[in-house]
Amino acid sequence: MILIIIILIFTLIFQQVQFKGFAKKYVPLDSLELEVQKKQKILCELNDNYQKREDELKKTYETLENDKQSKYSLLAKNIDSQMTELNSELKILTNEVLNRRYTFSDYDGLSSEECKNKLSILKLKEQDLIKNDKAVEIHWLELNKMTNMTLDNRLKKSLEKITKNNIKLTIRCFNAECDNIILGISIKNIDSMRSKMQRSYDSINKIISINSISIAEAFLELKLEQLNLVYTYELKKEQEKEIQKAIKEQMLEEEKVRREIEKEKAKIQKDQDQCSSEINKLMKYLQKTDNDVEKQLYLDKIKELENKLRELESNKKTVLEREANAKAGYVYIISNIGSFGEDVYKIGMTRRLEPMDRIKELSSASVPFEFDVHAMIFSVDAPSLETTLHQYFNKQSINRINPRKEFFKVSIDEIEEIVKEKYNNTVEFTKIPIAREYRQSIALLGQTA
Repeated sequence: MILIIIILIFTLIFQQVQFKGFAKKYVPLDSLELEVQKKQKILCELNDNYQKREDELKKTYETLENDKQSKYSLLAKNIDSQMTELNSELKILTNEVLNRRYTFSDYDGLSSEECKNKLSILKLKEQDLIKNDKAVEIHWLELNKMTNMTLDNRLKKSLEKITKNNIKLTIRCFNAECDNIILGISIKNIDSMRSKMQRSYDSINKIISINSISIAEAFLELKLEQLNLVYTYELKKEQEKEIQKAIKEQMLEEEKVRREIEKEKAKIQKDQDQCSSEINKLMKYLQKTDNDVEKQLYLDKIKELENKLRELESNKKTVLEREANAKAGYVYIISNIGSFGEDVYKIGMTRRLEPMDRIKELSSASVPFEFDVHAMIFSVDAPSLETTLHQYFNKQSINRINPRKEFFKVSIDEIEEIVKEKYNNTVEFTKIPIAREYRQSIALLGQTA
């Protein structure tokens, strides 16, 4: 009984404690709904913010992607542009390397015959390269890969034979193209022909690369040297012709000078003999006459003839000096504006006693108008003065291949300045050319127009 009472007491205590906890936890229904609504509102706001943020991030990503694409595109364009420029520069540098490798200064001291001999030596070197299998390179690694396939010995031998035939065909093809290029060479196209040979080398190598072979660079260098030697040979031959022509002209000029001096000496001697004869006659007349007037006339005439004899003796001395001194002569500065335009002058030299004879020869049928003389300078060393002027105006020379043409694009004031500074400041210059025939022709053309 006591036990039951105790159990009932504990039961009542437990129920009270439980009721108090429930009372603490219990919340009215309206309050819960409000709480739920608040939570839902916050959740909606969070969803909206999330959506906005997601849209912003998408837009930012798209913008970044577009920027990235545009930057990549711009970068690609810049790279392409740089590659084009680099290829262009590489081409120029390649040509420059070729030009520097094969300069004509190596052949400056050679004659055309020596160039011909060197060509023969190069041909022998070419034959040696072909004979020793050094004209074409075989890429054995690639060829071994081909032959190491499942091929029997007969097929391998056949492939080796094909390779040898390809080498022969390649040499013949390259030789034919090079010979054709060399045949078409001229003074104006040497650089383009050299480039053409290089392109032929590259294109043939590209074609035959499938056969695991290529033309050796040493073979190309030999061909380029042959090209330059053939060009130099033709150039030297032309120069030698010009030199021979100049020598013949010089010999003709010297012969004309010799004949002119002999003729002048004979003329002076004849005049001297006549004067002496006249003086002797007058002296006889003077001795025979007693008339003072006649005596005076004879004396005056004798004096005049003696003066003439002294003048002839002076002229004879000058002619003999010119004959003895091969360097004495005249340096002339002439122009022909109707033929060559303004500010173009020929600076030449003549040993003629009468230098205008040489100017008249230059004004012959070879030019449409006669030359105008701007200065005629006598010098005891005319070749030295001429050389000084030519060297000073070398950069203004019109014909760079044949300097013996002696024409220069320069003003008359510059020529006058150097002549007066280096030689003689009393030399007189005619600045404005007469150009009579040219100006009259222009006037007539204007009237007919």
